[in-house]
Amino acid sequence: MGETELAIERAQRALRLSPFDPLNLRPCAALAISYFYTNRFDEAADAARRAIKFNPGFSPAHALLAAALIRLGRVEEAREAAQQVLVLQPTFTIRRFAITVGFAPAVYAPFAEAWRAAGLPAE
Repeated sequence: MGETELAIERAQRALRLSPFDPLNLRPCAALAISYFYTNRFDEAADAARRAIKFNPGFSPAHALLAAALIRLGRVEEAREAAQQVLVLQPTFTIRRFAITVGFAPAVYAPFAEAWRAAGLPAE
């Protein structure tokens, strides 16, 4: 919600303190969101991939990867990640996800734009 450096610091600390925690997909997802929001797209993609490793069935991690890959210009890979979102969660829409996660509009808008470019349905 606008305090990205604090979010990055806390997520990195969580990963250092408990590197084998099966819930580490959460700090990895937080890193992916924070890095994306600060235009650090390579780091965002890496963090999303780590979240996927912790839980391959966690569709938001695939969505975060798709957004980062779009910004990196890796459109085909982004579309593959977006397709995986739909395999895992066939009813996914950008609008429904916005309601679910409750991000501030300024934070959410760049993700929504990237997801549309990756082929995820708006409605």
